[in-house]
Amino acid sequence: MSTVTAGIQILPNGKDDGTHGDLPEIVQVIKNSGLPYKVGPMETVIEGELNSVFEVIKTAQEKSIALGASEVHSTIKIHYRPSGVSLLDKEE
Repeated sequence: MSTVTAGIQILPNGKDDGTHGDLPEIVQVIKNSGLPYKVGPMETVIEGELNSVFEVIKTAQEKSIALGASEVHSTIKIHYRPSGVSLLDKEE
């Protein structure tokens, strides 16, 4: 499969406030994946093969629980086209 971009928002306990510093640790999971990414004010965009992107999302959700969240709400948007999509495409 070609490269996709995925906009993700992961909210421990379903909130965007009061996460007690969890969000930087979740972004660190994304950084550690080695996939290209860009943090924005409302979501983080990751570029990669679809299965790799989903694996990062799964790991980020598991990290949220490990940090003490009782639940995690995730919003995921995927941009796909047969020729591939990159973060550079988003800057044009």
